[in-house]
Amino acid sequence: MMKNYKGIKIEIKPTVEQIEKINRTIGTGRFLYNFYIAYNKEIYEKEKRFVTGFEFSKYINNIFIKENPDKSWIKDVSSKSNKQAIMNSEKAFKRFFKKISNFPKFKKKSHNNQKCYFFKNNKTDFEFYRHKIKIPTLKFVRLKEYGYIPKNASIKSATISKEGDRYFLSLILEMKKEIKNSISKKLETKEGIGIDLGIKDFAICSDGQVFKNINKTFKVRKIEKKLKREQRKKSRKYLSCKKTGKNLYECKNFQKQKLVIAKLFFKLNCIRNDYINKVVNMLTKTKLKCIT
Repeated sequence: MMKNYKGIKIEIKPTVEQIEKINRTIGTGRFLYNFYIAYNKEIYEKEKRFVTGFEFSKYINNIFIKENPDKSWIKDVSSKSNKQAIMNSEKAFKRFFKKISNFPKFKKKSHNNQKCYFFKNNKTDFEFYRHKIKIPTLKFVRLKEYGYIPKNASIKSATISKEGDRYFLSLILEMKKEIKNSISKKLETKEGIGIDLGIKDFAICSDGQVFKNINKTFKVRKIEKKLKREQRKKSRKYLSCKKTGKNLYECKNFQKQKLVIAKLFFKLNCIRNDYINKVVNMLTKTKLKCIT
């Protein structure tokens, strides 16, 4: 027997109290991520050294919160979620040092896709039933979709993401899987296939099969047209908000319009991702020898 890891993503229906706690955890993680970047820049300019995530975590808990009592809300959320946000920021710095990516950027509150992490603290965490799952600090959260979590799975960690006004739960499952020495070769064909990704069409296969461009369909064009119209409305609301001298977060109409646009973007992404998954599934089901 060997350990096999699997990831799944399902939508959840949190209560008003749970939504408030999730948003607070996301906001605290974003604050620590941005503060770590700013703090490292300041220390490097003064002392020419890099502060690790572990050192920064100790500074936050032992010095920063004591010197700034108004920032005590940092401790109101899961400590492991906060540590994960700091470690993500450290990873971004390490990728920059290895010249894999650019200098880390600050996270924006207005960004659509926001996440927070929850780790297993004890055996009772991530206890799940058909319609609900127990998440650390949130207790039992109701699932919108049933039957996605296998009964024999062991949940190691969870990520809650917010997209528009909807909340999704991504789980890492540990499953036991038997190793099969004999691989059936009957399912595998002797031929391979070549795929050319294009602009006019999504993909053209060497066997003559053509997959259309999903962006040219009536459904997607209709949503894109509506999106342009809603974005113009958002621009007008932005200008009217600036004229009154109010902060954008205080303008309820502007925030409502932002949510409308976020929902349309989410709908477009779902349509495109679903089409890509169907094409990939169709190609992999044929058990080709190779795909080039």
